[in-house]
Amino acid sequence: MFLAYVGESDPFDSPTKIIVLDDARSEPEWGLEDCNDVFVDVCSFRSEAMDRPAFVCISEEGKVWFHLENRVIEDIPDAGLSKPTSLKLGYVGGIRQLGGELYAYGYAGQIYRRTAPATWEHFDQGIVGAPGDDYDITGMCLSGGMFYAVTRMGGEGRIYSRASRNGDMWLTAVNPSGEWLNAIEADQDGTVWVCGRNGALLRGNATTGFTQAGDLECDEEFLSVALFRGQVWLSSATSLYNWSEGRLSKVDTGLLPGIRGAHRLQVVDDVLWSFGYDEVLRYNGDRWMRFACPCA
Repeated sequence: MFLAYVGESDPFDSPTKIIVLDDARSEPEWGLEDCNDVFVDVCSFRSEAMDRPAFVCISEEGKVWFHLENRVIEDIPDAGLSKPTSLKLGYVGGIRQLGGELYAYGYAGQIYRRTAPATWEHFDQGIVGAPGDDYDITGMCLSGGMFYAVTRMGGEGRIYSRASRNGDMWLTAVNPSGEWLNAIEADQDGTVWVCGRNGALLRGNATTGFTQAGDLECDEEFLSVALFRGQVWLSSATSLYNWSEGRLSKVDTGLLPGIRGAHRLQVVDDVLWSFGYDEVLRYNGDRWMRFACPCA
């Protein structure tokens, strides 16, 4: 499942299309659903209270939509800009399950933790700003009991860490690249990887600090990072890269024509997925496959 944002390209079309791809069949099947909300992110959610995993979508205004047999819709009252209850901090930009809970994040450092069904509480002490602040949280991860978040802030990105769910403040770590940061992912060995603009690729954690790991001559803006088969994988708007044994290499998928877009990476069930603006790529460790989006 993934999202396709239509936006203002067609005034008669819905702002968001939710697209489901079933690649387990010999002929992949697509499902499309139009939504009037502007959904900006989707994640999978597993809970002991649910008999199966659910896809969870979030809108820029903080509407949370659980894709279950009986659809569940929740709202984050403080999020967004247009609601009467909004704190006017800005739009929500992402959602992710960390540990057993869901976290939503967005502009001006706002972070919300789902502590119970339909209950979302602030998790942003020390990082949240004020309406009009020019920065947004672009990614979160959890490693060794430590929460991490990265931001874009004007021309510079910041790395934050927080030790627990209750009582602690977010603290900043040094960003040795000085670049704004787009994504963060945690390895099982405790290493946290961060990527961003002008080839920024950082590794480390809150204890050791962060160091530059990428090619200083690279000027790509890395939009997403994923860990797959012992390698670090990165995407830019039009290319894929991997980092292994201290070396950054551009990926040749062998597909013709080549990659048209690679906005986001995600690993699901030992498969690496690349999501572009009009195509989806699948890599099982041996072979790349392309799926053309039916609404592109």
